[in-house]
Amino acid sequence: MCLSTQALVMFLNLIGADIVTSEPGRIVVHATTADVHWVARADEADRWCTMGPQIDRLARFDAR
Repeated sequence: MCLSTQALVMFLNLIGADIVTSEPGRIVVHATTADVHWVARADEADRWCTMGPQIDRLARFDAR
């Protein structure tokens, strides 16, 4: 899943800064069940992507 920088900033403001850490090109949201990594797309300006939805889907299949 990918978001524009503006959409990601709005999302981060909604969840609060106390569970977020960052370094150049990466933002980590320390959620209750796992950390979610947002990574800047090198090939596309103004896009941040995460593999969170795919990882969640794989975890559901593994639990069966």
